[in-house]
Amino acid sequence: MSILSIYFLLFLLLSSLIFYALPNKLKPLSILAANIYFYIQFGLKHLPFLLFSIVSTFAGALLIERLEKKSAKKAVLASVLFLNIGLLFYVKFTPYLLNLAQKVVTFDSSNILKTIIVPVGIAFYTLQLCGYIVDVYREKYVAERNFLKFAAFGTFFPLILQGPISRYDQLADQIYSKAKRENIYRNYTYGAQLMLWGFFKKLVVADRAAILVNEVFGNYTSYSGLTVALAVLFYTIQIYMDFSGCVDICRGAAQLFGINVIENFKQPYFASSTQDFWRRWHIALSSWFRDYLYIPLGGNRMGAFRKYLNILIVFFASGLWHGVGFHYIVWGLMQGLFQIVGAITLPLKKKICDKLMLDRTKGFLLLWQQLITFCLINLSWLVFRANGTTAAIAMFKSIFTLQPVSLVNLTYLDLIIICVSLLIVFFVSYYKEKGFSVRDELSKQVLPVRWSVFLILFAAVVLLGVYGPGYSDSSFIYMNF
Repeated sequence: MSILSIYFLLFLLLSSLIFYALPNKLKPLSILAANIYFYIQFGLKHLPFLLFSIVSTFAGALLIERLEKKSAKKAVLASVLFLNIGLLFYVKFTPYLLNLAQKVVTFDSSNILKTIIVPVGIAFYTLQLCGYIVDVYREKYVAERNFLKFAAFGTFFPLILQGPISRYDQLADQIYSKAKRENIYRNYTYGAQLMLWGFFKKLVVADRAAILVNEVFGNYTSYSGLTVALAVLFYTIQIYMDFSGCVDICRGAAQLFGINVIENFKQPYFASSTQDFWRRWHIALSSWFRDYLYIPLGGNRMGAFRKYLNILIVFFASGLWHGVGFHYIVWGLMQGLFQIVGAITLPLKKKICDKLMLDRTKGFLLLWQQLITFCLINLSWLVFRANGTTAAIAMFKSIFTLQPVSLVNLTYLDLIIICVSLLIVFFVSYYKEKGFSVRDELSKQVLPVRWSVFLILFAAVVLLGVYGPGYSDSSFIYMNF
């Protein structure tokens, strides 16, 4: 069931109406029922993997609390993490490793590949459930005794496909809250507004940019010069609009039930350093790696060398999580190296600015840092999107050839729509950066003004959204990870 389909919107409306019609004690059960129904729409074959992860982490957390010896607790934790993360790596990497092996040893792997199922959402719910059992081990909170409550947390349908990865104390208590959801009108209006904004970013901007991106990256030997540079820039636009748009739809869907989900993006392309970028981009994943990998490795507590090594390990793991292929590892290590170089040169940059009495936090200098960061992120997205490391190197070299720009399959009207849409997104992002809530500001306006804005945005999605032959509205970029 695509979250962009009419079927999903009808399902969401019906399940939310049932939710509000039921007494408070039955509301969480209605969410659990909706979760299960939504997930099995992708096929019953995916369900055993999800159930295994839920049951193993639920039982493991209870066992950890009952055991007295720390060594026994560690053994249980390690076993649960190994089983769940091992399963994730098995389904993601076995096909890739078999294909590599076939290049060295001649054998038929087709029968093995037929048995491998890649469950929908496994990369997201695995991290979410593993984070829960680690927090129980750390005694952040007690293990949940109510299996249905835990299952509702682990299967919450707006988040199970692409996150954001939520912590147990952020999500479960909201799902099982006994307090009445009194402001139903606010839940519906704010949730619908956020979903509409997500549809706009995905269908009007991301999927229109994808027309050029897919052609150039798919046939990179046929293009060079400014056309390749434009394709890289458009992919930078596409991946942000696609992923943040999806998250907005998911957060808006959750808000229909009165459940507030963490914000996953905070104007990442306004970042003034790559470290700042990762505080703003995919915040749920960044904080997960920080809390459950970087800090356990020692964080920044064991000297500069160990700190930088830990950063590389974290981004190496992030590369593995994001996709199958050596170029994802290269992308992750690039991100780590950007941060290390930035940290090493920071004292010198501060010293120079102090000598010249320059303020790095505003004005031209801030704009310059943002521009440099944006260029570095563009370069990393080139490696991320390319069909392998060899293709990335070839595309990077081809940028410096003197070839005029081509819009490829885009029309001038498409370009105008993208540019106008980006201006709208920029101004919304700018006001958010300044601390304004656009939805709160809109809610203060008179009714005709509010509805004019919503109807214009709705018309833009319907009339300017990218649809057509061969178009798949379920093809979110992060669905592949």
